[in-house]
This record gives sequence, structure tokens and C-alpha cells, in this order.
Amino acid sequence: MNKYFIFGLLCFLHLGVFAQMRNQDMPSNGREQIFVGSGLNLGFFNGLILGLNPEVGYSLNRFVDVGIATNLTYITRNYGNGSDRQFIAGGGPYLRLWPINSFFAGGQFEYNYVSFSNVSNNVVTNRIRFGAPSMLAGIGYGTRFVGRSQFYTSIMVDVLNDPQSPYIDAMGRKEPVFRTAFTFYLRSKGR
Repeated sequence: MNKYFIFGLLCFLHLGVFAQMRNQDMPSNGREQIFVGSGLNLGFFNGLILGLNPEVGYSLNRFVDVGIATNLTYITRNYGNGSDRQFIAGGGPYLRLWPINSFFAGGQFEYNYVSFSNVSNNVVTNRIRFGAPSMLAGIGYGTRFVGRSQFYTSIMVDVLNDPQSPYIDAMGRKEPVFRTAFTFYLRSKGR
């Protein structure tokens, strides 16, 4: 756990350095640095993954975005005559670093509430609810025009390894998290 704390601390120290590096192409109005949008999760691996990730964020400068993202996901995993079903709701803060044009590295802490049920021969046999923390870390590719719009696709994994995490399968293996999102920046009234 200490190595993740040190990694997070180093990221936030770099955040302070990047925040000092202003660029002439940044909007002068702070409102134009605020963006809103949503991501989409979609997967067909031994079942179905369908989710939305609404987010609000702020571009500190041309290198750094911070914000809050939510997570609403429905997952089914099929096997034999049954399936497992999960509804996940949660969210948390995120950080994205854009060191070069079109590529970013990012992290997002989430706390998710999971409603789990098992269905066998069309009968619900097990229902439980629990919460679990996750720390998603990964990389992405996209277009980012501060003051106008963003579009990105990312792949992340949960580095906390909590056994209750919705991103860890029943065998204890990490499942990749793919997200695609589109966001819009707010505009000042004069535009």
C-alpha cells in the first residue's frame, strides 16, 4: 500500500509543477476550463458490460485535468445454466496528465457500491450488497482542445487489488477497464 501512496504523492507533486506552466493558448476565463461529459463502458467478454461514467472536470493547464467521475455499470457473466449479475454505482476524483499531444496517463480513485445476484435455472439464488474501493490507473489516447472539447479512449486496471472490487473476477484476476468519453467545455456568455 505504501508504494501506491508514494506514487500518488509524486503525481500530485508533478501536478503542482505542471500547474505553474501556463500557456498562451489556454483560455483566460476560468469557466472555459470547466468541462462536462460522459464516458461509455461496453464489453462482451463472457457476458455483457454496459455502463455510463458522467464526469465534470477542470483543465488546470495544457497538461493537467482534474475532476470527479461517477460510475453506473451493469455486468452479467454467463456460465452453464446460470449467470452472475452486478449493478455498480460509485465514483471519485481523477487526475489525467497529458505529457504529449494525444496521449495521457491517469488515475481515478473510486468507491463503488455493488449489488450482486446469482441466477441459476431462472431462479435468483444469492443476493448480496457490499462496497469496495478501487484505484484505477492506466493510459489513453484522445483529442483535447482546452476551451472546446475532448474525446478519449482509455484502458485502466485496478491497482488496489481489493478482492471485493468490481474489476477483479472470481478467480482474483484483474479485468481491464475500457472507457471512451466525450466532453464539452463551458463557454462564457459573450461567445
